[in-house]
Formats: sequence, structure tokens, C-alpha cells
Amino acid sequence: MIKRSTWVLVLILVLIIIVFFVVQNHSSNLIEATPTSLGDNFLVTQADGTLQSLRITDQQNHSVQMHRDTIGTWIVTQPISGPADQSLAAAAETQVGSLRIVTTLDDQLPLDEAGLNFPAYAIELTFVGGGKHVIHIGMLTPTNSGYYVRYDNDPLYVVSKPGIDALLNLLTSPPYATTETPTPTLEETITPARETTIPAP
Repeated sequence: MIKRSTWVLVLILVLIIIVFFVVQNHSSNLIEATPTSLGDNFLVTQADGTLQSLRITDQQNHSVQMHRDTIGTWIVTQPISGPADQSLAAAAETQVGSLRIVTTLDDQLPLDEAGLNFPAYAIELTFVGGGKHVIHIGMLTPTNSGYYVRYDNDPLYVVSKPGIDALLNLLTSPPYATTETPTPTLEETITPARETTIPAP
């Protein structure tokens, strides 16, 4: 006859096996739900062509916009129209092409949890060939490594924080060309002496 203690050990062994399979199944489900890493993929690709205009707005309707004129020179049109610093504008253009996708979320995250039901910022891109894209920017991820982003009607992405921040800085520091105050010349600083006329007696 099998002792009672043996039955208890068998029961414990069966419970351990059941718990093992439950935990293993749960772990595999978590792995499937984990966002897929996209390595060095970028949001904007060379296939989009040459950037023609860039416009950034926030929820308070503050905006900055710059575009190329007919000869390819960058001009700032918002918030105030004026010539652009060509190197700063080119750096912003380069930054657009450097927005790195960290992960894709495959629409697993609800828009309100990503801050994309009412996006904090929108970046509108127009290209020389006529192509247009809109990047909606939501909240930072819990690790602060990136922003939740919706690109046109694509699935949700996490895009690297430094790249987005570099573009959002244009809202407070538009890429205007610096204008130098002319230095007066020596001739301009000397006031000519007035001639005094002595009336004839």
C-alpha cells in the first residue's frame, strides 16, 4: 500500500509541472506582444525625395515653417517671414531624414495611452515631387528613450527622442539668418561744422 506521504509528493510534483507549463505559455505570449525592433530603419526615406517645406505646430497653435524658393534657398515663412540661415535649415532637413524608428507597435497601444488622440505636436513635410507626410507626436515612452509617433496612417512607432527634440527646438529657435548691425564709418561719425554767416553791416 502506498503511503500517504508518497501521494502528497506525487501531487506536489503534478502541481509543479502544471505551474511550469502555465508560466512557459504566459512567457511566450509576452514575447509575441513585445514590439518588434526595427534596428536602423528611418521614418523618412530617400525614396521621398528632396524636402520642399517643413512645418511644425503644437497644441497652442504655435508654428514654425520654412520652405525652399524657386532657386532652392531656404526661407522662413512662420512665425515671421524672413531669410533663413542656410546651414541651420540644412541641418533641420538632415534631421528629418535621421528620425530613427526604435520600435513599431502594430497598433497594440490605444491612441489615448500614447498621447496621440490629441497629439502634442504635428510635423508636416512636403517634398519636391509633391509627396506629403504628417508626423503626429504623442507622449514620451516610460523609459524616456523615444516618443510615440503616428506617421500618416501607418501603425504606431516609437521614434528616437533626440531626433524629435532637435526638430521641436525650431519652435522656440526658428532658423533665421543672423543680421549684423552695420558699423558706422569714420565719415559718418563726424558731423560737419555748420557755416556761420555774418550779416553785412
